[in-house]
Amino acid sequence: MTGLRELFEDAADSSPRPSRLMAEEVYDAGRRRHRRRRTATTVAGASALATVAVVAVNLLAPAPPPVDGPPIASRTTAAGDPDPASGRRIQWAGAADREHLYLSLSSCTGGPCQKQTVALVGSTDGGRTWSDRGMPITVSALAVLGPDALIAAVPSSRPGTDGTLLASLDGGHTWAAAQSAGTAGAVPVGGTAICWSPRAGTPCTLHAVDPATRRVTPLAAQPPLTMRTDELRIEESTGRLRVAGTDPATGRPAVSTSTDAGRSWSTHVFADAPACPKEGCEAPLLAVTGTATTYAVATAGGVRAAYRAEDPGGRWQRLTDAGLPDGQATTGAFVTADGTHVLFQLVNGRGADAHRYWAARDGGAYQVVELDGLPTTAGPVRRTPDGWFYAPNTDGTLYGSTDGWRWSPVTHR
Repeated sequence: MTGLRELFEDAADSSPRPSRLMAEEVYDAGRRRHRRRRTATTVAGASALATVAVVAVNLLAPAPPPVDGPPIASRTTAAGDPDPASGRRIQWAGAADREHLYLSLSSCTGGPCQKQTVALVGSTDGGRTWSDRGMPITVSALAVLGPDALIAAVPSSRPGTDGTLLASLDGGHTWAAAQSAGTAGAVPVGGTAICWSPRAGTPCTLHAVDPATRRVTPLAAQPPLTMRTDELRIEESTGRLRVAGTDPATGRPAVSTSTDAGRSWSTHVFADAPACPKEGCEAPLLAVTGTATTYAVATAGGVRAAYRAEDPGGRWQRLTDAGLPDGQATTGAFVTADGTHVLFQLVNGRGADAHRYWAARDGGAYQVVELDGLPTTAGPVRRTPDGWFYAPNTDGTLYGSTDGWRWSPVTHR
């Protein structure tokens, strides 16, 4: 056991490599340093020691996915179900622009596992090449703040205790604690806003994030909403912040808008939205564009109402209900480069859930459309600040588009 301990200490003394670090490499690095200090042992002893060390290191540090080419998330069987024993699935996709891309891949290689533990990979050339970003990390949410800046919500390992926030300024290679004391008057220049709660299942609070310093501070002026979200970053476009939630007084769906970096908020409650069920309304589904136009869809009891705002003051206009899908789940929405509002309607498919796409332009009727090249099992669709669209598919392929209509794979199986 003394030799094994020295191997681990020798490996730990070395500086971490920025690229892929497999368990066998950790062992080999320690073995080389160990051999320089001591004479060789017998062949039988070295073999036994190597076996124990490799098993031990593999238990401590699950190996990240291979990076010889684009990352492959999973192999799909003929029935359409992912084979967890082969490769890894995309758990999340994020992008700062069309060149700086990130994927979190399931670290499971078979059997029961912690789904929140993921391996992060990144690309700086639009998906042509990829590299591992540090060792696997346990997260409940991730967000891209800039080409090399990310933030991660880390759940608590003990029930009833708070989770934490981590920030990375080097593309996910290293992470550090991000919370700061006090409050922030506004989102700093070059920063962004996130909605985060340290306790799972509780309303989130808006925080100002300064990627340059890793400071994450609650905003002093909070929107008068009850906000819950599975994502960290809130919608922002053309210098405005928008956040969806429900009105605490009436329970109705509502949207708050800030045009001064979070110093103040104006709130619109959708009083004419479909009547809420007894358990209350859901927050409306927002979709922003690269202009002042924003769309919102309020849903209650399978009935929907669509709205559009085109001015900084957040004055909302209800759109026609013609063709608006109802009765089934709407899981996402985005606005194409030509200003078309697209909704994702979840339908039951063979082997996997699929989407039907409904779209309307300039307040017209919604109708079923096709997104050329994008599988119906892909989503959600996200848009980068520079106008590039991307969406992960359930088979482990990331798709990209310059206009939201014509799609092609970024990663190749």
